Amino acid sequence: MMTDYRVDSFQAAARTLRNMDLRQALYDEGGILMERVLVNLHGDEHRNRRAVESQLFRKNFFRLYESEIFPALLEETLDQFLVEDALDLKALGYRIMVHVSLAFAGIDRVDSSVEEADTLHRLLIHLGQAATIGQYHGDRAGIMQEILSAMEEFDRRFFQPSRARRVSLLERFADGSLEEAELPRDILTVLLMNDDMVQLPDEILMKEVAFFYLAASHTSVHSLVHATNELFTWFRARGGSPQELLAEPRILQRFVHESLRLHPSSPESWRRATCPLEVPGQGEVAEGSKVVIDLQRANRDRSVFGNDADCFNPYRERPPQVSPAGLSFGGGMHVCLGMNLVAGTILRSDDQYDPENHQYGTLAIIIGELLGRGMRPDPERPPRKIEASERDVWAEYPVRFDGASAA
Repeated sequence: MMTDYRVDSFQAAARTLRNMDLRQALYDEGGILMERVLVNLHGDEHRNRRAVESQLFRKNFFRLYESEIFPALLEETLDQFLVEDALDLKALGYRIMVHVSLAFAGIDRVDSSVEEADTLHRLLIHLGQAATIGQYHGDRAGIMQEILSAMEEFDRRFFQPSRARRVSLLERFADGSLEEAELPRDILTVLLMNDDMVQLPDEILMKEVAFFYLAASHTSVHSLVHATNELFTWFRARGGSPQELLAEPRILQRFVHESLRLHPSSPESWRRATCPLEVPGQGEVAEGSKVVIDLQRANRDRSVFGNDADCFNPYRERPPQVSPAGLSFGGGMHVCLGMNLVAGTILRSDDQYDPENHQYGTLAIIIGELLGRGMRPDPERPPRKIEASERDVWAEYPVRFDGASAA
């Protein structure tokens, strides 16, 4: 049995993430959904597909999405689901992110009903188990069946109609009856437009779109709740109101980045050696060896983030070449494609801040909108984490919305 090698200092972790001879291994056991999706590819196949999908992740798209597309989606979702003054932020976060991630992945909602939203939420939870099943130690047979059933329902009820609509639109674009600007801006459309380059069978195309749907939702909800908790805790200890940050969106973004550093959505990255190689601090490892990159510990490296690296401090100083979010978005070939969409513009120094062109990221925008609608901790129901989980995950986070600010 091969030994697992562990890397937990910041510099060693950053170098290991960039090593091209280490392939992704975190999702190997979730192959029922994850096999051959972007995050699990390596080498030329990964490079080619990433090049195609990166067309969607250009700066002009981020600017358009943050200024026009996302605010409308957010307002529509909150108007539909923010109907009580006492809610669970985690549940509300899923409502928001399901809606947003569907538009981003390229899945159409048919009737925009609450029942349909409930179905999509249920499918998201079941599909998401494929990404974490490698860390599950119980009987997996029931979970595998749930994933398979969710994939079949997602394919039949949502993916196939969405694909058919986009194929029709692309045919109109090809014959000149539709302008390119009128096409949807999403992953599914980009992949269909570039079918000659990626040549994905329908089953793999469905899995790729489902992966973007679940990845964007799960990670953002995790980060949303942690960032909100850190913000409330900060102001509770120092006085004042979190709503003060509505006038300072750049500072609110710093709160989000610092929370992302402390609470990466995945505390570890796993890689597997494709050949004998050197791993920083571990020496030579054999082909096939598993290398665990401890992102949570690397992001709290005192030599990089200071003696208070374990503490939340949105005003901390950092080396100019280090992201304020640490390594939470990964690095190397598998750095998160949606990093700038979620976190906004990540500056190397505050001197580069340009309020006219700066992007604040969807997380800061969501928190700002919720604060603007009067969000505060629920004094009668304390938040609760999932005690049995190895991950730092909230079970529920009750909040209240003051007065007429809630729709």
